[in-house]
Amino acid sequence: MNLYEIRAILEKQEKSVFTINEISKILKINKKIASIYIVRMRKKGLISKIEKNKICITDDIFITASQLVFPSYISLTTALYLHNIIPQIINKIYIVTAKKRRKSKISESDIVFIQTSKKMMYGYKKIRKGGGFIFLADIEKTIIDCLNFPRYCRLNYVFEAIKKADIKKLCEYLLILNKEVVNRRAGYLMDMAEISHDIKTRKKTIYKLNPTVERGGEFNKKWRLYINEKIK
Repeated sequence: MNLYEIRAILEKQEKSVFTINEISKILKINKKIASIYIVRMRKKGLISKIEKNKICITDDIFITASQLVFPSYISLTTALYLHNIIPQIINKIYIVTAKKRRKSKISESDIVFIQTSKKMMYGYKKIRKGGGFIFLADIEKTIIDCLNFPRYCRLNYVFEAIKKADIKKLCEYLLILNKEVVNRRAGYLMDMAEISHDIKTRKKTIYKLNPTVERGGEFNKKWRLYINEKIK
């Protein structure tokens, strides 16, 4: 079995990121021999090392990032880019996962992992991309994540996403999250986009539209929000 045959075998596995243990099982060889093959394949440029004991067979950073930990999915600004809602990607890729995970750096990109609860692991799909696949949040779940983790996404981007969203699905997702401040942010942005909805405030607590911005902004009585980020 030569190195190119091994590469071909890995390409048939329906994934692009592998551990040494996985390669050992796929090739039915012990880990020591698998490690030797990996070193040789790296020298030939057939695979790349991305983390300790992990290699990948793709140059697509989105595929690699999406398969680093399971379950997980691409969301926030990165998902908005992949959904063609914003024109360019920054050098950070945002991955939402139920597992605690430190950020990684692969090539020139920072892979940032946002930990969430298991009940929030919904609203994403396995999508073919190039010779592999990614797990990507749909537009509606991307909006939810952006409003729930506002430090990672500009609200103007969310506003553009809401214009393209399935509002019925978005409201269903809001019910699953059941978080007052996210409901209010979503309701305010829908009002700004002149989209009809039945979201209402349930508590008297006052929030900021964008909690990462220091200044208070104008107070919106309907949503009990300080509008501290201008929505265009």
